[in-house]
Amino acid sequence: MTAAAGEDPRFREAADLLDGGVREGAYTAAVLLVGRGDEVLIERSAGYARAASLFDVASLTKPLTAALFFVLSQEGHLSPDGIAAEVLPFTSPDPRAREIRFAHLLSHTSGLPAWLPLYEKVAAAEKAEGRPLSGTAEGHDRILAEVLSLPLSRDPGSYWEYSDLGYMLLGRAIEVAGFRSLDRLLAEKITAPLGMRETRYLPLAGISDCETGQLIPTGWSEVRQREKAGEVDDENAAAMGGVSGHAGLFSTAGDLFLFAQEIVRARKGGGRVLSRLSAVKMTTPVAQPPGCPRTLGFDTPTPPDSSPKGDSPGNTPRSSLKRDSPGKTPCSQAGALAPADAVGHLGYTGCSLWVDPAREITVILLTNRVLFGSDHRKLSALRPRIHDAVWKELCG
Repeated sequence: MTAAAGEDPRFREAADLLDGGVREGAYTAAVLLVGRGDEVLIERSAGYARAASLFDVASLTKPLTAALFFVLSQEGHLSPDGIAAEVLPFTSPDPRAREIRFAHLLSHTSGLPAWLPLYEKVAAAEKAEGRPLSGTAEGHDRILAEVLSLPLSRDPGSYWEYSDLGYMLLGRAIEVAGFRSLDRLLAEKITAPLGMRETRYLPLAGISDCETGQLIPTGWSEVRQREKAGEVDDENAAAMGGVSGHAGLFSTAGDLFLFAQEIVRARKGGGRVLSRLSAVKMTTPVAQPPGCPRTLGFDTPTPPDSSPKGDSPGNTPRSSLKRDSPGKTPCSQAGALAPADAVGHLGYTGCSLWVDPAREITVILLTNRVLFGSDHRKLSALRPRIHDAVWKELCG
C-alpha cells in the first residue's frame, strides 16, 4: 500500500477500507482518488497498484463516448434529438427502430436489449469460414450489423434498461459523423485537449515493454484462453477489435479526475471542450420515461430498497442478468450518503466515477474485482462503505 505524504486524516477510514479490500479478497489492486474543485484531497493505492496504474475502466468508457458525442453536436455534426436511422443503416424488421433518437441511446431508453453475447456469432462465423474475424475490422462490422438488425423490446423512450448495444451504435454514429475512427476522435477532441495523456484504447500498442507493469490485469478469458493485461475485458469489445463506444478504454485515476473537472467547469460555462449546455444535459436526469435515473451520459444514485434494471449503481454494466449485487441493494453503490444530484458510472471490471457538480466533489475508485471471476461480488458490499467514508467528511 502507498499513501501520499501528508495524507488528509479525514480520509483515514476510506484508506483503511481500501487497504482492507485487498486483505478481504475484493480485488488485488485499487486506487482511490478524491478531489474537490481542482485539488486532489487523497490519492491512495492498494495492493500492487500505484497511482499511475492503468486500469481497464470498462463502462466508464460510456461517459467519455457521451462527451465526444456532445462535442460533435456542438460542431453541428450530430444532435441528441436526431434520428439514429438517418446516420446508421438499421436493418431491423421492427419499425420502431427507426424512431430511436440519439438521446434514447445516450440515456438507455432506446428499447434495445441490455446485452447479448454477440462475440459468439463472430466466433461461429470464424469457425465456419476458416479465417480470423474476432478482433478484426470485419468482426467489428459484423457485431454492429447484428445490433442494427435487432427488434426492440420496448417503444423508444417508454422504458429504461441499461444497454451496451446502444453505446455500440453511438460509437459507430460518432465515427460516421466525424469521418475518423472512434479512438482517433476521442484523442483529438477529448483526451488530448484535457491533458488525459494515459487514457487510450488498445494500450499495448502505445506503451513500451518496460511500461507494461503499469497495466492492471483483469484475469483469465475463457473465450480467448489467455490472461488479460492490456486487453479489454469485455468480450464483445474484444471481438470488435478493442475499440467501441460501450467499453475498451484504459485510464488512470488522475486522468479520470481531469475528465470530472471538465464536467464541473463546463457546468459553470468554463469548459475546455464542453459547452455549458452540453454539461447540463450530461448531468440532468432525462424527463422521459418518468423516474428514469439516467442522464445523457451518466447514472444517478439509486434510492434505497430499489432494484432498477441494468447498469444502476447496484448492478453491473454488462446486463440485467449479470449483476454485481443480486436482487435489491441496501443502498446505491455510490453510498447511502451520496448527494442526490450526483452523477456517475460503474465499470464491470470494478471501477467507478462519481461527481457532485454542486459541491465540485469527485470520487474515483478503480479496482480489478474481475480478476477473481465475473461473478465475484465482494466489492458490492465494500464500495458503498468506501464512498460513504468520503461523503460524510465532505458533505456532512
